[in-house]
Amino acid sequence: MFVKNTWYVCAQPEEINRTPMSRTICNENIVFWRKEDGTPLAFEDRCCHRRMPLSKGKLVGDKLECYYHGLQFDEAGKCTHVPGQTTIPPGAEVGTYPIVEKYNWMWIWMGDPALADEDKIVPYPWKTADDWGDKGTYFYVKCDYRLVIDNLLDLSHLGFVHRSTIGNAAVAEAARIRTLKEDDSVTVARWTVGQPPAPTYQKMGGWTDDDIVDRWQIIEFQMPGAVRLFTGAAKGAAEGKDFGFTDIDLPVPEGGFGFHNLNFVTPETETTTHYFWSNAYQIEGKPVTEEMTEMSYKQIFTAFHQDWEVFNKQQENWDDRPTIDTIQDAGSIAARAMIDRMVAEEQGEMAVAAE
Repeated sequence: MFVKNTWYVCAQPEEINRTPMSRTICNENIVFWRKEDGTPLAFEDRCCHRRMPLSKGKLVGDKLECYYHGLQFDEAGKCTHVPGQTTIPPGAEVGTYPIVEKYNWMWIWMGDPALADEDKIVPYPWKTADDWGDKGTYFYVKCDYRLVIDNLLDLSHLGFVHRSTIGNAAVAEAARIRTLKEDDSVTVARWTVGQPPAPTYQKMGGWTDDDIVDRWQIIEFQMPGAVRLFTGAAKGAAEGKDFGFTDIDLPVPEGGFGFHNLNFVTPETETTTHYFWSNAYQIEGKPVTEEMTEMSYKQIFTAFHQDWEVFNKQQENWDDRPTIDTIQDAGSIAARAMIDRMVAEEQGEMAVAAE
C-alpha cells in the first residue's frame, strides 16, 4: 500500500505531449497527454466501456478517443461522444488526477483531488537558480521504492559502492552523524572532518589526494518519497566545531563547492520504482559553466547508476527473513515508520468514510 494524498513526480515535461503516454503510479495505470494549448492532463488508463487502455487511443482536438470503439472524453474525463448514438450512457466518464509542472518536473496527486495543494510540493529552487548549474534524469529501477530511500539516508555505502566517484573510506569510517526526526520528515547530518577528498570532489574542488578537507552531507527526507541533499566540501569548513546543523540552504563556504540534489522516488508497484533525480553544483566564487554542469552530472550519473545495480540485486534477494540494523540505519528506520504511519492513517480514514 502507498500514501495517496501527496504529490509524486510522474514524468519529465517533454515526456508528456500530444501522443498519449502510459505510466503506472502506485499500482494505478494512468494515461498522460496535453491539450492543444499545452495543458497537461492525467486520466485513469482504461475506458469506462470495455476497459481498453486509453493510452492506445488518439487525440481529436482536446478530446481523447478510445482505440476500441471510438468513445471520446473531454478534459474533465466526461464522455462527450459515443459513435452510433446521440445519448451518453449514465456513468460514462473516467477518473482524472491533478497534475502540475514545477521545478521542470511533472507532479501528480494520487489521492483526494480536493486536497491537492501545489504549495505542498517539495521545494527545489536550485533547479533554476542562476548561480547553480543543474542537470538530472530518470531511472526505472526494479525494487521497492523504500530501498532507494534507505540508500539515500545511509551514505556510508559511498565508501564501498562509489569509491571511483563520490566515496572514500573516510565517509564510512570517520563520519560524525546526527539524526533528527519531525512528524513528516527526518534529517541525517553527516560531517567528515579533516580527511582527503573523494575522486569527484577532487575534480570539483581542484584538489589532490594530499589535500585535507571537511565534508558535509545534509540529507532530508520528506514524506513520502522526496530526499533532498546538500553536500560538499571545503578546507576548514567545520572550523573545529562539532557540527550537526541541518539547514539545507546554507551558503557554500569560501574555497569550497557544493551539490544540491533532489531525488524523488515514485512507486510504480511494490517492487518497481520511477526514480527521478536532479543535481545542481556550485563552486564558491566561480561562475556556472555548461562544461562543469555536464561534468558534475556525469559524475553523479555514474554514482547513481552504481546504486541502480545495488537496488536490483537487493530486490532479487529480498524475502521475509529478518534483517539487522546498524547505527547508520537510524534515518531510514524513521522514514519507513513515517510512511507506515501515514498509510495506516489514510486506510483508517477510508474505512471510516466507507461505513
